[in-house]
Amino acid sequence: MTTSHCAPLASMRDHFDLSSYLVLGPADTKSWPVADIVREALAGGITFVQIRVKPGDAKTITELARQAADVIAEAGKSDTVPLVIDDRVDVAWQCRDMGIKVDGVHIGQDDMNPVEVRKLLGPDAIIGLSCKVLDEVKAANALPAGTIDYIGAGPLHPSTTKPDCIVIGADHKRHTQDTESINALCTESRYPIVVGGGVKLEDLPDLAQTEAAGWFVVSAIAGADDPQATTKAMVDSWAAARAQRG
Repeated sequence: MTTSHCAPLASMRDHFDLSSYLVLGPADTKSWPVADIVREALAGGITFVQIRVKPGDAKTITELARQAADVIAEAGKSDTVPLVIDDRVDVAWQCRDMGIKVDGVHIGQDDMNPVEVRKLLGPDAIIGLSCKVLDEVKAANALPAGTIDYIGAGPLHPSTTKPDCIVIGADHKRHTQDTESINALCTESRYPIVVGGGVKLEDLPDLAQTEAAGWFVVSAIAGADDPQATTKAMVDSWAAARAQRG
C-alpha cells in the first residue's frame, strides 16, 4: 500500500506538545476505567495520551481508543491533545478509517518499518519512535524527511511497567538514562525527545534542566490514588523548573 485510505482527520503533526505525556492501558489503572484516568489526567493538564495494551486484541484496543477519543473530545481538546496507539499500527489505521480520532502511533525498534508506517497511515498521522542509544537516533535521523515526528527515550529508572526497556551501553552493561545521555541523544536528534521510564514527581526538576522536550509516565499517574492531582503536580513542577531554566 503506497497511500493511506484512512478517513481525513484534523492533523496535529505541526503543533503537538510533548511536555506531559501519559501512557496507559487497563493493566496500569488499579481497576479504574482507562477513560476515567484519561479524563482526570486531562483535567490535570496532560498534553499527550498513548493507549498501550500488551497483550491486547484489536477489538479491545479499538474500543479503548474510542473511549479515550470521546473523553478528549468532551474536554474540548481534540485539536490540542493527541491520542496515539502503542505498536499496533493496524489498530491505529482501523481507528482512523472508522473515524475515531486517533492521531497516530508510537512504534519501537522491533515494530514495523517507520517508512511503511508512514505509507500506511498517511501524511497527517503523528508517528513516534522509541530510541534508547545514539545509533538508534542516528538511524532515525537517516529516515526520509517526514517519516517520524518525535522520539521516545528511556528509561530514566528501572520500570515495572516496561521491565525490558533498558539501555545496553558500549560496555555491554545495562544502564538507565542520565542527564549526560539524555542531552547527548537530544543533541544528536533531528526530532524532539520525550523521556520516561519510572519517572516520578521528584525527578522533574532535574529532568527539566536537560534538553528533553518533556516526560512520559505510566504508573505515576495511571496508578495514582488521585490522578488529577498527581498530573497537576507533575505538570506544574515541570513548568516551574523550565521557567527557572529560561
